[in-house]
Amino acid sequence: MKDYYKILGVARQSTEDTIKQRFKELAFENHPDVSDNKNAHETFIEIYEAYHILSIPEKRANYDLLYDNFIAKTKDRIQNAESIMSDVQDEANTAREDAKQKSKIKYRDFIKDLDCFFTSGLKANGKPYYYNMHKTTGISGGTGPMGSIKAKTISIPIPRSKKAASLHSAGFIVKAAFFVLMIFAFKIEFVIKLQLLEKVLLAFLILLTGGMLTYLIYKLNNTKSIYFNARKYFLVRKYRKNGYKRGFHPMMSTTPAGIIAGIFRVIF
Repeated sequence: MKDYYKILGVARQSTEDTIKQRFKELAFENHPDVSDNKNAHETFIEIYEAYHILSIPEKRANYDLLYDNFIAKTKDRIQNAESIMSDVQDEANTAREDAKQKSKIKYRDFIKDLDCFFTSGLKANGKPYYYNMHKTTGISGGTGPMGSIKAKTISIPIPRSKKAASLHSAGFIVKAAFFVLMIFAFKIEFVIKLQLLEKVLLAFLILLTGGMLTYLIYKLNNTKSIYFNARKYFLVRKYRKNGYKRGFHPMMSTTPAGIIAGIFRVIF
């Protein structure tokens, strides 16, 4: 009998939310589409099977009866153990067949079964938002200012609904429009005559207005912004704790390019 709690790496008393989050972590790290592990296919099937049993209260209750008897050995043997074991095994076989199909699709399509991170109550049926991260691992001795830096990179797809993706695109357009407006404002005669500090303040106010309008649109539609919330996604937090930083290349954390990229993320 398999120890599903051990497969997922969770405690016997774990809550449904804990099991769900742990599955998401392991699915991202072991899905054959994104994992370099040669055993990713079988590992993914195992964790999917375990999650399928433990994530549904009725199925978990039956499994727990078997677990307590045959693995933890904390209870007397139950009379209908064979019947319960047969039911659990049937569910496990169904889960494995489903997992085999899901292991063949792209990870971005797999997460469409998950909940949208940016808008509560919706499924992630839209284009994911990709959060790029990197971690410097050493020096390779290459040429050029960045050629000698070795790093691991990762692109975390954050589940997003079509509604959230559309709103984020609309938000980008609104902020881009105000950015263009700011540029044209500096061609107006009275603006040209302003002092440098006044020009900077005017530019800031125009961009701020675009930003506030964008976040008002998000607020009215109960959707989280990318800039303030993508970093809160549990996989992003996990990799940040493991030393990963924002950006697809070490130059984003070792040169002024990272500062420039950060400014553009604020504006757009």
